[in-house]
Amino acid sequence: MDEESFDVIIVGAGWYGLIAAATYLQLAPDVNLVIVDNSASIGGVWSKEKIYPNLFAQVGHGLFEYSFYRMKKEGLTPDRYISGQTIHDYLNGFARDYDLVRRIRLNVQVTKLDHLDGSGWRLYCHDGKTIRGDKVIYASGVSSDPYTPTIPNKNFTKPVIHSSQIPSSLEALQGPETRRATVVGAAKSSYDTVFLLLEAGKSVDWIIREEGAGPLAIMPPRLLGVLNTVDVMATRALAAFSPAICNTHGLWYQFLHRTRVGRAMTKFFWRNVTRAAEHHAGYSKNANAAKLRPEPHGYGIFWCNAGLGLASVPNFWKVFHAGDCTVHRTEIAELSDEKFITLANGVKIESDYLILCTGWTANLSSFDEPLREKIGLPSQADFSKAWQKLDIIGEENVNKLLPMLRNPPDTMRRTSERRPWRLYRRLISPNLAAQGDRSIFFPGQIHSVYTPLVAELQALWGIAFMLGLIDVPEKDDMKVEIATWNAWTRKRYLEQGRKHAYSIYDYLAYIDTLCQDLGINTRRKSNPISEMFTPYRPSDYDGLIKEFLQAQRQRSSLKDSYHD
Repeated sequence: MDEESFDVIIVGAGWYGLIAAATYLQLAPDVNLVIVDNSASIGGVWSKEKIYPNLFAQVGHGLFEYSFYRMKKEGLTPDRYISGQTIHDYLNGFARDYDLVRRIRLNVQVTKLDHLDGSGWRLYCHDGKTIRGDKVIYASGVSSDPYTPTIPNKNFTKPVIHSSQIPSSLEALQGPETRRATVVGAAKSSYDTVFLLLEAGKSVDWIIREEGAGPLAIMPPRLLGVLNTVDVMATRALAAFSPAICNTHGLWYQFLHRTRVGRAMTKFFWRNVTRAAEHHAGYSKNANAAKLRPEPHGYGIFWCNAGLGLASVPNFWKVFHAGDCTVHRTEIAELSDEKFITLANGVKIESDYLILCTGWTANLSSFDEPLREKIGLPSQADFSKAWQKLDIIGEENVNKLLPMLRNPPDTMRRTSERRPWRLYRRLISPNLAAQGDRSIFFPGQIHSVYTPLVAELQALWGIAFMLGLIDVPEKDDMKVEIATWNAWTRKRYLEQGRKHAYSIYDYLAYIDTLCQDLGINTRRKSNPISEMFTPYRPSDYDGLIKEFLQAQRQRSSLKDSYHD
């Protein structure tokens, strides 16, 4: 069987993969490029088979799009939150308008990657075919595969599905045969699923592990009943109150994070934001609702231990309090007797449907252990003395720069077996880069509300790196940067930071870092007041590639002048 060869292979046809393809084609129009994805449609987590009614993004219209491609004002809530269908249509329209559809191959599962030293990569597919590429952009993101826990089953015959299967199960879930359903998990998908079931008039048992990270911290759609929450989160003013490792300079940083008065103000701010969110949710109304109060209590919105979500459906809490939903802070012991679920606390409940809202995981099974260690993906190599020493340095850096994070709450109730990603700028392997190998990068290994804009900057940075248009530091310096980031994200966001590169309030600081590397202006507003207090939108970054190329020309001219 003949092996196809390409200049570039992109794995993933979601936000990160599509913009990577469009960016590469703009910088190198003659590139022979292919996109492969294991879904049946374009969109990644927003593909046709993963969306359903009442599924909304946690971001408002105008904030969830690429900088140069506007999203239609369709399928919006009164607070501008965007429906899954609108996002799916947007991504398909983008692929069509930027001539990507003919380059996309769907229903292709990559099962293995081989690094061909000095000559690119070989990808093995589920159908036995192989494809070879000089370069690979692995853009499957942190939400590529459903995570499904193993539960003992003794003749439980009712349907058991992951939340990703809700679209194909919608008719049965909403039909008369489903009287009582059980939802497992505290991810954002669990809130969406509970709302869907309660809206359909179903009784719900909601199971959240007592020993886990706890319930999601939920922001109201509007802060103080007036300010759009997502708009506020897109301002530098709010970002200034979050201790961020990419934002350790300037007057705001010096005052809020380097002085006792500033740190007291910062704690006061987050305490009151948390109080407002808890009041809006109504956790104090009864003991059942109190079980959804995020941890650590009193500062859940700041720490985001289980993650941060927004009540993107305006009447979520009203429906929850009025509906028949029982929250159980325990876990499932076993499934049995056709339709019974026994909980670890001894309670036995009857269920017609079991929905596992247990989140997603990055699929790394296609990388064997030696390759993971070589690249810097989560691996057993994390126990090496070299990384342990670097982690100590990283923690010392964070403690020095951000005193507020010196003693974060201890929320790790079980020994964590998580291994961090070891990628410079959350994108590239320091080991390969130090060898001059620029053949792979990993966009999407970071969690931020503002996915499209982060994806766009990561694509430009990664492709500029691949094409040799930007320089990177020495290997040791890259590793210190990696260790410092990882120390920060696990101290700043606790359990979420231990899972992956979590950067929920700090995306602007991360984008600024990438822009500085690329020679792109980080201050995009017209005046200092707007710069600090008006929301940053993707449209503020329109023209990124043109600006980058102009910076490249100026850099080249300076080099020529120096040599002359």
